Amino acid sequence: MIATLRGEISQVEDNALVVEVGGVGLRVFAPAPLRGRVKAGEAIFLFTHLIVREDALTLYGFESQADRDL
Repeated sequence: MIATLRGEISQVEDNALVVEVGGVGLRVFAPAPLRGRVKAGEAIFLFTHLIVREDALTLYGFESQADRDL
């Protein structure tokens, strides 16, 4: 499982951030308050939760472990 990630924000989308990690852009779905505070080019560290389904891998990102656990 992907527990955390650290990288640079390359895009802020309507419901997600694209975070570049080691040359790969990962789309990370993030809460609106977080998306509203960050901008492209900033470094970010997120606690993550990966949902694995038959047709998709969905990554969610949170600012703290408590937020992720909730």
